[in-house]
Amino acid sequence: MSASFEVILLSRSFTFIVGADEVPIAVHEATFADQSPGLKALMRTEMSEGLAREAGWEDVDKEIFIRFAQFTYIGDYSIPKMIVKPSALPADEEPLPSSTRDDFQLSDEWSFRASVKKAGKKHFTPPIPVFKNLNYARPIPQFNFADTYDPTVGDGPSENLGEIVQIHASLYVLADKWRIDRLKRLTLFKIHKTLSLFSLDTPKLKYIINFMRYIYSDKRTLDLKKSIDNLKKKIVY
Repeated sequence: MSASFEVILLSRSFTFIVGADEVPIAVHEATFADQSPGLKALMRTEMSEGLAREAGWEDVDKEIFIRFAQFTYIGDYSIPKMIVKPSALPADEEPLPSSTRDDFQLSDEWSFRASVKKAGKKHFTPPIPVFKNLNYARPIPQFNFADTYDPTVGDGPSENLGEIVQIHASLYVLADKWRIDRLKRLTLFKIHKTLSLFSLDTPKLKYIINFMRYIYSDKRTLDLKKSIDNLKKKIVY
């Protein structure tokens, strides 16, 4: 965010018509226009949107837009507290053999199911040491807002891991569309931190599969000419 607070405060208002319900949300132009050349062109040129000071973003969910606006103002965005059910093995079950644990791959559903079948167990929590040891630098500047950089985790009867990773992925897709590199790096950092906070077991598999289906849709994250998108690369590591 390069604009000073004074410039932001004195900049004109710009209204986005957000989501299927067409909710009007007004923001300070300077906060959005400075995020990328695409947004600057949308808001500050002689395009119809710039002249009308209004743009339709019907394909963006209202809650995602609000978090995106939060990022444009403070450089970070909040998420709900992550609720994860306890996933300890029942007392009458033994841990998986080490060979099965070493062979475990997070990259796809089929290798997961094969590991389960081979082990003959219904529930287990294989570690993901390689993934957890990845290093994603924390983007700066940092802000002391609740539920931003450091996610909080609690036990509860209903997990919301799927909601959390969907928020991050949706913001990544929005950042990718408008070429906002810092937001892309921030979402990658948060996805890695979120997935490192829990052990993968059978009930949690559905969240990962839905996450993979979302990001592997070509209408959301396009493959590059010589490599795959960084979000896809992260989940298949």
